[in-house]
Amino acid sequence: MSEAPFSFSNLRILFKQRMKFLLMSRMRLLIFVLVFLVSAGFGLHKFYVSKTIIEYNARTQLFEITTKLFTDDLDKAVSQLAGKEIRLGNSQEDPQANGFLEDYMKRHFSVVMDGVQTEWRWVGKETDNDLTFCYMEIYRTPVFSSLTVQNDLLISQFPDQQNIVDLSMSGSTQTLVFYKDKVLQTFQR
Repeated sequence: MSEAPFSFSNLRILFKQRMKFLLMSRMRLLIFVLVFLVSAGFGLHKFYVSKTIIEYNARTQLFEITTKLFTDDLDKAVSQLAGKEIRLGNSQEDPQANGFLEDYMKRHFSVVMDGVQTEWRWVGKETDNDLTFCYMEIYRTPVFSSLTVQNDLLISQFPDQQNIVDLSMSGSTQTLVFYKDKVLQTFQR
């Protein structure tokens, strides 16, 4: 078997073929990336999540509850309950917004300690850009073995809603995630 003699013209042809192959591979990769980015852009959808922190404050001997929600989502839910536009966080916010919001929270967020329903007290709300912070507190001793939370905030409006709840006491934090099929969960101590 004889081999083709080495020549620069053969090397040049091989080099051109290799460069063409690399260029085509990179073009295919670039086209794939562009198609992926464009299709992913069209598939973008809003995510639905809230964050609640239940924290025992030893100084005040209160459970302080802070719930952070997207204002536009919360406005939709509270307006639906009120039967009119509430416009949370807007300069034209309904004067009864706090009352409607408290009512909404009472219907969709509750706490039971050791099997006993615990009433929380509404402290108020703050709206900061696209987030609304709801503040509540519970006057209760921190001695309990189970704390059950019912949290179905925004789930009837947004079935993909996830509500994250942290319980912080004595330097440790437990976390539960609530969603459409799991709106009642228990923290154990």
